[in-house]
Amino acid sequence: MPKVKIPTYEQTHPPELATTEALAEAGLQPAQGQVVAALFYLRSKDRERLTALYCRADAVPLQVKAEPL
Repeated sequence: MPKVKIPTYEQTHPPELATTEALAEAGLQPAQGQVVAALFYLRSKDRERLTALYCRADAVPLQVKAEPL
């Protein structure tokens, strides 16, 4: 199986892509089986982070898990 090259952005990314945190803030989540559209590498003075980016257009409404009684 050939390797798929995933685009990687640093410090900024296109607005149509979002992290899971940004999707959740908008009341969305990645759809079941939704593939990662790109990677986002964010570097600050004291921290580095690599996270997945998903297409906002493919996201679905956030499912809130019920607390057990």
